[in-house]
Amino acid sequence: MRTVTATGAACVAAVLIAVSPVAAQEAPAPLVPSADASHVLPASPTPPAPSGSAAPAAMDAAAAMPAAPEPAAGGHVESASPAFDPIGADIRARLLSGKPKEEEAADWQALVDLYERRKDDAFWVAPTGYNKRAQALVAELLKAADWGLSPADFVPPAIGNEGGPELKRDVRIEAELGFGLAVLKYVRYARGGRIPMPPKQLSSYIDRFPQYKDPQQLLIELASAGDAAAALRSVHPQHAGFERLRQTYLALVGGARATPEIVIIPDGPRLVPGQKHTQIPLLRKRLAVAAPADADETLYDPTLADAVKRFQSEKGTRADGIVGNSTRAALNNVEQPSPDRLLANMEAWRWMPDDLGRLYVWVNIPEFMVRVVKDGAVIHEERVITGEVSKQTPVFDDAIETIWFHPRWNVPMSIKVRELYPSMARGGGAIQRQGLKVSYNGREINPSGVSWGSVDIRNYEIYQPPGPSNVLGQVKFTFPNKHGVYMHDTTSKGLFNEASRPFSHGCMRVRDPLRLAEVLLREDQGWDRARIDAIVGAAPVETPVEVKTRIPVHVTYFTEAIGDDGKESIFRDVYGHEQRIKLALAGKWSQIDVGPDHLAPVKFQRLPEYEMAGDPISFLFGGFGGPDPGPQGGSTKQAKKGKSQGGSLMDLFGGF
Repeated sequence: MRTVTATGAACVAAVLIAVSPVAAQEAPAPLVPSADASHVLPASPTPPAPSGSAAPAAMDAAAAMPAAPEPAAGGHVESASPAFDPIGADIRARLLSGKPKEEEAADWQALVDLYERRKDDAFWVAPTGYNKRAQALVAELLKAADWGLSPADFVPPAIGNEGGPELKRDVRIEAELGFGLAVLKYVRYARGGRIPMPPKQLSSYIDRFPQYKDPQQLLIELASAGDAAAALRSVHPQHAGFERLRQTYLALVGGARATPEIVIIPDGPRLVPGQKHTQIPLLRKRLAVAAPADADETLYDPTLADAVKRFQSEKGTRADGIVGNSTRAALNNVEQPSPDRLLANMEAWRWMPDDLGRLYVWVNIPEFMVRVVKDGAVIHEERVITGEVSKQTPVFDDAIETIWFHPRWNVPMSIKVRELYPSMARGGGAIQRQGLKVSYNGREINPSGVSWGSVDIRNYEIYQPPGPSNVLGQVKFTFPNKHGVYMHDTTSKGLFNEASRPFSHGCMRVRDPLRLAEVLLREDQGWDRARIDAIVGAAPVETPVEVKTRIPVHVTYFTEAIGDDGKESIFRDVYGHEQRIKLALAGKWSQIDVGPDHLAPVKFQRLPEYEMAGDPISFLFGGFGGPDPGPQGGSTKQAKKGKSQGGSLMDLFGGF
């Protein structure tokens, strides 16, 4: 990375050095916004007149005339170029006749509109070199590495002839066009444009896109800015989380950040508070807990026990202070500082909305945590369970619309087709045994009266009514989205004690959802807990509560975060998204495992008739993650094994 950065810096520095001092005194004509910002030039510009006609003479005469001065910011009128030469017409013609890449199309059109507004006067180049505006921006492009970008990606043409004659017209055209494209490319990259289509290039589970700034608006701002370099810097994400990662990155690559010592606690017996052991000093060193003065450092004292409990709680495990195999493994799982990981997380920030909201819900998948943030401060946080690796929780933004108490569960299409249908088509009774209901065209029907082997299960609505055994528990939070995921309660609380919690079908299970509902409804409508308890304690009837104010939900994927106190937190790359981003930034697109499109329509395939016979109980559990009993039914041993693996909806489907 440093080699590339140094090369890029040298290239841009060459451009800066080549700028003529005469150009530095030239006052650029400001850009005046058009009354119609949506104006688009015709696809075919008027072609230049053939050589030798009367038109060139007329054009030369017009070029010799100074351009009409335009008002600058604050009403001040600046002089136009000393010798107005409408090179913008040539640039517009080239852009309109070319074929940009999809991500460059808006940049090209913005430049076309720029020169049309300026009556084709130059914006970056004076007769003898780059103007003041361009010089300031060249210096800023040189600092691209400070933002995790490479200066080599934004090298404008090198021009300038100190003390010499004016630049040739074709040189000025190339410089004007090249400089504009370099600046606008920098703006795109600052907003995540190095990976223009994350859902297609990385994974369909990453439903985020670069937060591009309107290039036309950017040019307007640069024209009126007193400090063009500051205006360009402001394009980068302004979130505190991004800036803390950036400062950590700069300290790491600049050598200002020391590599921490890795303390490994070897295998050994369980360490229990109150005992003495030779490994206790290592444990103290790992957790930075010094022994009291004149005390035995091999004694596992209460202060050290509290530190171990805090560590265990942070890792999502039982906070009992006992250092067994799992706690040892967590203590020894120390991530090394990584510039690439920091850059990948900075890139993920470039896809985040500028405005997260005054009050919002933040789910970080690798951390398995949900937080409610108000005015920049966390007012509530809780553990969550997210999707399995094969059924991932998607990364996206939405807004909560409804909080449902005593929710009913509508069986998703994928579960109906892939997990319910095989059992039902073979004569199983999964629907009846699990208390599911079936409706067809809005009318409830008896599932035992349906010949499932000859119908398409996608045409039937299958759901679980509210009640104590409902897999969604007592409450769910919906923010309708194309992924069909939401947050909800669960009847399986034990899994929240696991450090890594990718166990669901894609939805986010919340350990204490009633507390989350209390916090949100208090902020939204002034509810107290008693009002929620009254609904929950009543008969199990689905009760929706519409959210009155917009509460954004940001489902994120950050494997590294820097706290307000500077503490670095690193989380396991559970879905591999960090690795995908790193490969993309390195240009290794062919090595990225994009995986299947999780939004592709669910395919329905009717089972062959010979597979529809056999013992229904055996087939039931064979179809839900237990052993496949085969076309003639399974053994008693297989059936028991399947039953132990799938005795409830939560076990059968792995949660939701």
